[in-house]
Amino acid sequence: MKYERMTKAAMVGIAMVGAGLLAQNGGAAPAPVTSKYDVSLYGYIKLDAAYDSQRTFAGNLMYYVLPEGKDGGQDEFNMTAKESRFGMTLTAPPIDDYKISGKIETDFYGGGATENSPALRLRLAYADVENGHWMLRAGQDWDTFVNLLPRTINFTSLADAGALGLRRPQVRLTHTLPLGEKTKLVSKLAAARTIGQDLDGAGQDDGAAAAYPTVQGNVSVETPGIAGRPMMIGISGHAGSETMAAYAATEGGSEVPEADYDTWSVIGTMGMPLSKALTLQGSVWTGENLDTYFGGIGQGINKTLRRSISASGGWLQLMLDVTAKLNLNVGYGLDSPDSVDLNAGDRAKNELVFTSLYYHLNSAVVLACEYSNMTTDYMANADATADRVQGSLIFKF
Repeated sequence: MKYERMTKAAMVGIAMVGAGLLAQNGGAAPAPVTSKYDVSLYGYIKLDAAYDSQRTFAGNLMYYVLPEGKDGGQDEFNMTAKESRFGMTLTAPPIDDYKISGKIETDFYGGGATENSPALRLRLAYADVENGHWMLRAGQDWDTFVNLLPRTINFTSLADAGALGLRRPQVRLTHTLPLGEKTKLVSKLAAARTIGQDLDGAGQDDGAAAAYPTVQGNVSVETPGIAGRPMMIGISGHAGSETMAAYAATEGGSEVPEADYDTWSVIGTMGMPLSKALTLQGSVWTGENLDTYFGGIGQGINKTLRRSISASGGWLQLMLDVTAKLNLNVGYGLDSPDSVDLNAGDRAKNELVFTSLYYHLNSAVVLACEYSNMTTDYMANADATADRVQGSLIFKF
């Protein structure tokens, strides 16, 4: 009887709450979420599992191999769903002669959280205003100098191992010039936030301390290639500066005066179909102070030598559609800082060889596996090598 009275009381309580909610909504069912603009949702759920024969930086990701000793040498297994992604595109009706749209995209690689309770992170957030051959983009997007990214299962996509670029706030102007029926020249110019580090310990990002943005540019030609597949060749780059305030060189040592350190790059990129099923793509680059662009193996300024670290590198990849459902990739990446800009113990070269398979189980689910061999050279120290085997399941929506 006691159980029956409790059950009846709970049912009455639920009914009263439901009646209250209906009363607040005029007795109607809850209204659907709507927008005055067209909204399209997209994303995927991804589980990654990876084994490293030697510890890499950093865990789920693979930027470079840690040296044996205190920090490295131990093999490691990681599993995460952090790369799972959610985004939306918004499109407004044409206003006069302007097309207006936007995009917001997030994943779960935000910092300061545990492995099983990751933090949300902003990836993309920008608005586009387009008129004829001109388009203005304002917000956070990939660096304007990025034309192509390698196809990898590893989330880093060869960052610090041959591929430059990340996402950052910027204002970009794009002009598209038709050169033929299906060929076009695309020119881009942007003012982007300079993101550095606080190497002088002044409590201010050294990029913000420069007090002006970085200029990024990109010129590319896009045209149909073999079997009508897209072909692209481009040259791009950036130029900016970071400012380090005066700081003590060592404890009790003389003060180092304020100084500016240039950051720049020149990049050549191409994507070329070799047949209906085979594509070759890659990039080569050179520059200096590229740590926050994932060049120089995460090293930008040498405080001891008081100069920017120069580096060169690139990547190359063959992509083969074996069948309509099976894709095979083979690639190589290299990041090589200039040894004269480095100290003993600094990372001197990073090489990566990889191959991957993607199998489309159906229109929604992709199974993937990847093998990578990475070798990181160190100044005046032993090289470090790791083999990584990674598997993924991706549910796209």
